[in-house]
Amino acid sequence: MGRHELQRGSVIRRVLIIGAGGIGLRHLKGYTQTGRAALSIVEPDPKKRADAIQNFDISHSYSDIGDADLTSFDLAVICAPAHMHIPLMNACVAANLPFMVEKPLAVTLDGVRETLAQVRSNGLLARVGFTRRVADELQQLRAQIQAGKIGDLKLIYMNSSQEFPKYRPDFQSTYYAKPEMGGGAILDAASHLFDMLIWIAGRPKQVSCMYDRLVLQGTQTEDTCLINIRFESGAMANVTINQFQKPNTNQQEFIGTTGNLMLDHSKLIYRNSDAAEPAEIRDFMDGLVPMEAHQARFAMQANYMLDALEGGTCHLATLEEAYVNLRLALAAKQSWDERRIIELEH
Repeated sequence: MGRHELQRGSVIRRVLIIGAGGIGLRHLKGYTQTGRAALSIVEPDPKKRADAIQNFDISHSYSDIGDADLTSFDLAVICAPAHMHIPLMNACVAANLPFMVEKPLAVTLDGVRETLAQVRSNGLLARVGFTRRVADELQQLRAQIQAGKIGDLKLIYMNSSQEFPKYRPDFQSTYYAKPEMGGGAILDAASHLFDMLIWIAGRPKQVSCMYDRLVLQGTQTEDTCLINIRFESGAMANVTINQFQKPNTNQQEFIGTTGNLMLDHSKLIYRNSDAAEPAEIRDFMDGLVPMEAHQARFAMQANYMLDALEGGTCHLATLEEAYVNLRLALAAKQSWDERRIIELEH
């Protein structure tokens, strides 16, 4: 479980995983690792459904969500493509079933506010799956910024770029290839960075963007974006993503009036002068296997959701935060389409 300790309840919860594709399998493994869940699945694809049944202890399996009695479950995890999120969330709301939905929240704003209003009025537990929030290094970064370690936060540089086909060789046949399903550098990849920004820097106020498909063939989505964001606090951020370069770059630098904090993959680096060596550096991956640590985040996220069912605290992204995230992503696209800076209203 990495270095983050979570309380464990003794109650076995009935968890329905909706969608058994790549991300659904990570959630199945994560909830299995908690030892706190009896798992069922909804998956229309017969092969994916059969593979999940073969590799996990599945209580019930369904080819259609209409075949499942949602009132018989304690929690749903929505892992279907993003264009299906709103109707699936609505089904959970109708059954008064707590849920976690994968990012992005949706692909358009149609029906989103109405769904969020129903969740609020029902007092329903609902979160969105930005796994980076459970990472120890990100929690430390945020805590140090909030404690004033770098003074007043003023500027943020982010670069998250890699050879995406190396990690997802099937990308041309997945949701990623189609903008209407939530694929592309902005709705898919940048949403993680937007969540980090919203959690740390607050509400965005203005956004401008350029984006294009520069290299990756066989998709209708962008593989590159350059995004500038201004926050209500006055802080500014620059977000850069390309999904074709050979080096795997993952850097986020937060610049304040008295110092800088940078996340370079799992390394948290603090500088408060122009000295060649940083004042502090800690590698949160030291001694860990990267892929195992990445999977562990899904188990940690699962534990947070199961703790929340038992009344525990849960800092995973709320639907409201994910709504701001979605509006920011769509406004970024609008900015380039209309060649102008977009004002984000409340």
